Amino acid sequence: MRLQILPISVFKPVASSRAWVSIPNPNNLPLIATGTSDKTVRVYSLKNFTLHSTLEGGHTRSVRSVAWKPSTGPNKSLEIASGSFDATIGLWRRHADDVSAEDARGANGQALEQEIGSLGPPGDNDGSEAEEDWGFMLVLEGHDSEVKSIAFSPSGQFLASCSRDKSIWIWEEVGEEGEDEWETTAVLQEHTADVKSVCWRENDGNGEVLASASYDDTIRLWKEVEEGEWGSYAELGGDESQESHQGTVWSLAWEPAVSQRSFAEPDADEPGPAKVARLMSSSADCTIRVWSQVPSPPQPNRPSYFNSSIPSTMRPAPANETWVVTATLPKIHNFPIYSIDWSRKTGRVVSTGGDGKIVVYEERTKGRTTVGGEIEREWVVIGSLDGGHGPYEVNHVTWCTRYDSGKTQEDEEMIVTTGDDGIVRAWAVHELSPPPPPASNT
Repeated sequence: MRLQILPISVFKPVASSRAWVSIPNPNNLPLIATGTSDKTVRVYSLKNFTLHSTLEGGHTRSVRSVAWKPSTGPNKSLEIASGSFDATIGLWRRHADDVSAEDARGANGQALEQEIGSLGPPGDNDGSEAEEDWGFMLVLEGHDSEVKSIAFSPSGQFLASCSRDKSIWIWEEVGEEGEDEWETTAVLQEHTADVKSVCWRENDGNGEVLASASYDDTIRLWKEVEEGEWGSYAELGGDESQESHQGTVWSLAWEPAVSQRSFAEPDADEPGPAKVARLMSSSADCTIRVWSQVPSPPQPNRPSYFNSSIPSTMRPAPANETWVVTATLPKIHNFPIYSIDWSRKTGRVVSTGGDGKIVVYEERTKGRTTVGGEIEREWVVIGSLDGGHGPYEVNHVTWCTRYDSGKTQEDEEMIVTTGDDGIVRAWAVHELSPPPPPASNT
C-alpha cells in the first residue's frame, strides 16, 4: 500500500439517527452539508469539525440527499437543495451578507454553533430573520415516492432529482435572481425500477449531460436534444454480458479534467473528435466499472460522425452513443458499493459501502502492447481501511479540501465518510515513504 487512511476528527455533535450523505460546498467555503434521518440538514464547519447551522422544519421524513447550488458570480446567496423520503425537494437560502470564508468560525477560532431553524414556507413569517438565518424558500413537489438523489447542473440552471417512483425530474430556474421560481422542464421515465443516483457532466461544448443509475442494473445518459426537450441517448448495461452490472447501480462519478490531462498524449495527431469524459459506476455486484464512449455504427445511408474524410461541420452526430466498459477496478468490497468519488485534484478514486471499507485507487500507465498503439492503463489499490464506522454501513464518501489547522499543504485533500451510526468522519490520506533500496554487497 502506498498510503494510510488515518482518522482526523468526528464532526460534532453527531446526528441522533442515520446520516446519509455529506456534500462539501463547491464555492470554496469551508462548509459541508449532511442529510440525516432526523429530517434535518446539518451544516458543519470544515475548519474545526463542529456544527455551524441546522436546517430544520422543511421535511416530514429523512433527508436522503443534499446539493449546494454552484455560485456563478460574486455576492451570490448560499443555497442548498434537500431531497427527502417525503417525496419533496426543499430549497434553502442564506443571504450573501452572512456568507464569507470566515463564516465557519466564531470568536477566538471557536465554532459558530448557531442552530438556524427554518423560516417556514414563504409568506409564513415576517422576514425579520431573513438577513441572518437560513430561509426555507420553496418546496418542489411532483415525485410520487421517496427522493433518492438530487444534483445541480454545473451552471446552476437545472436541478435533477430521482426517486423510488422510477422517474427523473429536471427542474429549471426561470425567475429572476431572488424570485425563487422553478418549473418542471422534463419528466424522464425510461428506467424500469428505482433510480438511485443522478450526476451531471461538465459542459464540454455539447451541453450539460446527466447520468442516472438505477435498481434496474442500468445507467442512462440524458441531454437536452431540443430547447425544453430532454431525452435518453445512451443506455449502459442492461444485458447479461460480463460488461454489464449484475446488480443495482448505486453511484456514479464523471472523470475529472485532471485525469483526462494526465493521460493525454501531447504529440498525438487529431484523428477525430476529442474524447469525452469517462463515467465510473459502482454496484451491488461489488464492482466498480469505467465506461468510455466508442464510435457508434452509422445508420443506413447516413454518414458516420467519426468519418474523418468528411468535414466535421458536415458530419451528423450519432443518434445514440455507444458506451462500453474499458476498465474494472480491483475487487475489494464484499458487499454493495454505495458510493464512489473521483478526485478533481489527484484523479484518485475512493469507494465505500455495506462492508464499511474505505478504499483508494489510482490509475497508472502500463505502456503500449504494439508499436504506435494506444497506451494501456490499469487501476491499482493504494490504500484501504476496514471498519471505517465500526460495524455500521457507510452510506457515502467524498474527497474534500482541508481547511483545519492540521493540514500540511495549502490544497491538501481529505476523505469524508457518512454512516448509519449518524457519524460523519474526516480522514487524512498519509503518503508512505517508498522503501529504501536494498543494501549493496560491495
